Amino acid sequence: MKRLLLPVMALFLGLALISCGGKKQSASSIAQEWCDLNGKAYKAAEGPEKEAAEKARDKFEKDMEEKYKDNKAFMDEIGKEVEKCEDASEGRK
Repeated sequence: MKRLLLPVMALFLGLALISCGGKKQSASSIAQEWCDLNGKAYKAAEGPEKEAAEKARDKFEKDMEEKYKDNKAFMDEIGKEVEKCEDASEGRK
């Protein structure tokens, strides 16, 4: 019985992790993530910290553009959502 318990628990854990990994992102969740990264880049001190934050934001932008390049309507929706939070992410609102 004890020998069977560990593999069964590992199987359930693996299935749980797989089921959580395939979530679909909405335009607002993508925009919010971009705004969070933009805020970190804006607030970071000059030097390596700022460069790393800007690099993370740029990588995220590139990944999303590549992922959704064929869906112009969705990209436009993301752009509208970004406009809603961009000022706040830079401390202007």
